[in-house]
Amino acid sequence: MPLQKIERNVHKSYHTWVLENISEIFSKVDRSNFPKFSFHKTHSFSTEFQGHAVDWYVTLKFGNDELKCGFMIEFNVVKGFEPKNHVTCNFYLVDADKNKFFLGRKNRKLDHSTNFYSPLMGSSAFTHCCGLPNTIDKLLPNDAMTLEIELITYLDDDPIFLYEDMIYDYERDLNLSDDFLKLYKFQDDGDVMIYVQDVKFPVYKRVLKARCPKLYEMVDYHQQMSDGNDNQVALRDIEPEIFKRVLEFIYTGKVEDLDDHAEDVLKAASQLKLKRLIKLCEFSIMEHYLTYENSYEVEKLANSFGATRLSMNAYIFRENTRSQKEAKQRYLEKGKQAGNMIVVE
Repeated sequence: MPLQKIERNVHKSYHTWVLENISEIFSKVDRSNFPKFSFHKTHSFSTEFQGHAVDWYVTLKFGNDELKCGFMIEFNVVKGFEPKNHVTCNFYLVDADKNKFFLGRKNRKLDHSTNFYSPLMGSSAFTHCCGLPNTIDKLLPNDAMTLEIELITYLDDDPIFLYEDMIYDYERDLNLSDDFLKLYKFQDDGDVMIYVQDVKFPVYKRVLKARCPKLYEMVDYHQQMSDGNDNQVALRDIEPEIFKRVLEFIYTGKVEDLDDHAEDVLKAASQLKLKRLIKLCEFSIMEHYLTYENSYEVEKLANSFGATRLSMNAYIFRENTRSQKEAKQRYLEKGKQAGNMIVVE
């Protein structure tokens, strides 16, 4: 039975923090205290939500004089606010071409009356900088670092809190050539024809070589067997509409409507050994499909298609949710025994 997409009720807001003279900031780091993050910069901002002004702060703590793995992030609300809500904050580094590189995520459950069954949440998020490009001029144009803050406020009664260390980067593939983006617009001129259930998909062989080695090997082997005379290859077990989205990823590094087809795209990505597309599908399923009730099904699906982090995330989410439910039940029973019934919404 296919997984059912969850339509979450959320409110999103965005804020940009530009740190000027970033080289001067790095120069103030005391390397003798490394990695104690001795130097920091703090930034405050406000959001408007359901008629309430909410103040937040973000602190960057620098522990190195280099950008990669050189700082960690702290994030929190300045003070409690009404109505009580759950929030997730995503952090991105933005380069000169407006590409976003995921740094980390923090979750907050802003209801102190019910924090006895909230997930354990630290105050800081270490950056995930391994995917940053090496060109500092592009990443820090004009000696400035741009941080984008995405604040998601959940309006659902019981929102998902993803396991933070398993959140994946959203940035464009680093091995994605700008030429491939241009070729995507003219893919009808491809030099190889892929047949998927009798539907024709022209593809450029050099794009496959760089972006999908598994499919390139299939095409190359087929051509060798025909002495280069046959440029047509048939694929089985993939629906044409799904392969269309796989090609979109191969050329552009993304799938615009992935959240509506994540399960089927995951199967195709596993078949074609597209590791990054598997990661994107894992994140989409965690964000839009995973529930306590279907966590066993999601874990089984993940194990079938090599989505190891999705499998682990489904297990952790199920165990955390079970612990929360049990803790909440013990709390209510304790209130009954004391003759002071407490209802927690």
